[in-house]
Amino acid sequence: MSDKKKIFTTGKFEVDGKWASVRETKFTKMVLETRFDRQKFKETKQKEMMDRQRKPMSDEELEELERKSLKDLVTDLYNQRTFLRKLEYEMRRAKRYKRPLSLMILTIDNISQLQRQYGQMIVDEVMRAAARITGICIRDVDVSGICDTAKIGIIFPETYSSRAMIVAERIRERMKQEPINSEMRHLRVTTSIGVVSFPTHARDEIDLLQRAIEFLAKAEEEGGDRVHNG
Repeated sequence: MSDKKKIFTTGKFEVDGKWASVRETKFTKMVLETRFDRQKFKETKQKEMMDRQRKPMSDEELEELERKSLKDLVTDLYNQRTFLRKLEYEMRRAKRYKRPLSLMILTIDNISQLQRQYGQMIVDEVMRAAARITGICIRDVDVSGICDTAKIGIIFPETYSSRAMIVAERIRERMKQEPINSEMRHLRVTTSIGVVSFPTHARDEIDLLQRAIEFLAKAEEEGGDRVHNG
């Protein structure tokens, strides 16, 4: 070793000024292959995960996602944004074809007191019951949705206020007679309802909605459990 100077470098060494390759031992080769296999496995799994995340949604999944984006989470009615768009659309149709249109807005009487006494979960159950009952009383062509906090709106295309009033009274009667659900048969609630129509009460959707809210407030001021139509 005294007459031969070895200088080790990365993967190579020098003997008498000449470069030569280091022979890989079986163990070194096995370690390198194992590391390579592990890295390959990791990369493969990462790619599979990314591919799953990028997997295109089916038509059914897309339809369900779109449906949920339009609905209120508690009542499964149209949410406020969607309901107002529906109102705007139906108002345009009513103007174009010179047809009547009615709008009904209802709320649960003393809902703030109900929330303080029983909590938000019971209020949600009451709102679900109101959505269920209104759904029973209206036609397929009518449009129901959340129009404001704790307020349900119903659009009646091609309907005069006299007809909408009949439906409103039907809803009011059923709300105070039917239990909220099978577990709360002791609890009964009443509703206040405002009913307006185009073109009698307003000539655009914003004014129509505002008049309906005013009539609703009037029904509440008069003691609740009633329908107000101006």
